[in-house]
Amino acid sequence: MYRKTYAVINEDYLKENVENIIKNYNDYKYYFAVVKANAYGHGSHIVNALIDGGINYLAVSSLEEAIDIRKYNKDIPVLCFGYIAPDYIDEAIKNNITITIVSYDYFKELVSFGIPKNLKVHLKLNTGMNRFGLNTKEEVKEVYNTLKDKGVNVEGIYTHYATSGVLDVYWDKQTKKFEELTSLIDLKEIPIVHLYSSLPLVKHDKNKYANGVRLGIAIYGYSSSAKNPIGIRKAVFDFKKLCKTHGKNISPVHISNELELKKALELYSEVVNINRVKAGDPVGYKAEYIADEDSYIATIPVGHADGITKYYKNVKINNNKYQIVALTMDYIMVKVDNTIKVHDKVMIIGDDISLLSIAKNSGISIHQALVSISNRVPRVHVYKGKETEIKY
Repeated sequence: MYRKTYAVINEDYLKENVENIIKNYNDYKYYFAVVKANAYGHGSHIVNALIDGGINYLAVSSLEEAIDIRKYNKDIPVLCFGYIAPDYIDEAIKNNITITIVSYDYFKELVSFGIPKNLKVHLKLNTGMNRFGLNTKEEVKEVYNTLKDKGVNVEGIYTHYATSGVLDVYWDKQTKKFEELTSLIDLKEIPIVHLYSSLPLVKHDKNKYANGVRLGIAIYGYSSSAKNPIGIRKAVFDFKKLCKTHGKNISPVHISNELELKKALELYSEVVNINRVKAGDPVGYKAEYIADEDSYIATIPVGHADGITKYYKNVKINNNKYQIVALTMDYIMVKVDNTIKVHDKVMIIGDDISLLSIAKNSGISIHQALVSISNRVPRVHVYKGKETEIKY
């Protein structure tokens, strides 16, 4: 790398996370790893470590992402969640990509175009997310029977819950909607039924219809891992539960689980300059920081263009935290002390500088925070003692 700003991706942790999840939730046959958006910013290079951990299906959002996966593994089945134009169905077949029937209109479009027999599909049902999916039981029946009659491999069926189902009525409405939508077909004839993602997996009992689960944010080390609440926390939860469930038939949820997941991504840079500023001197654009005392200001080559925002408050250098005082497109400025030297290594994310906390403070999800780390930042993948640098 030319500037020493890079993300370290610990693939050993990713493998361990998958193993831990499967150990604790071992009653599924199919474990999908969701590796869309460049594997949530971790890089598609990770797929073989996930497979080593027990993943037997991958899932992505687009055909471009699916084909990118094939650079690293030619054999693992890959499901594309999103719309693939009929013009590119042959490309999906050539790369062994499973497509999603995202809507009834899409199904009709494929029929008009001519559906190849060697196509492998999953049916998406709209149970309440209202993004994609078949909307009625009649649509489901027609699509399923037509595809079967044409010799198409209807390998799977799935839906996407709009909520986590933690003390909310909508979760149960979606479950009932799934049952309604599939009432005119025999679900047992479809090899893979997948309903839950990471959070529902740990919050709910296994759905009786499902033999597959989609693992997204959990495999990267982020999930709703928690212990049973005690004291005031328990009293608050019990009160909320009483208020939300009184007089309603709401599915029970699991508050605690035994998952011990490890965050696989860390972000580093280095000190490239140190300025001595006097009390009252400005630092950064618009003089956004005014030194309150004679200070040392370290310049570090990471900034807006790399995904850093104003909600990044501190960095760690030589095991000590230092305050970020200014932020620009390509650099941050950090107030340090006279022990810090040029070329000292800087931790931006990792250890006790939590990306999850940064996300919460900025009002975004951890998913958004991870994918905000731009592809300008090289990923250094570490697995079984070997380092591999991926440049974008």
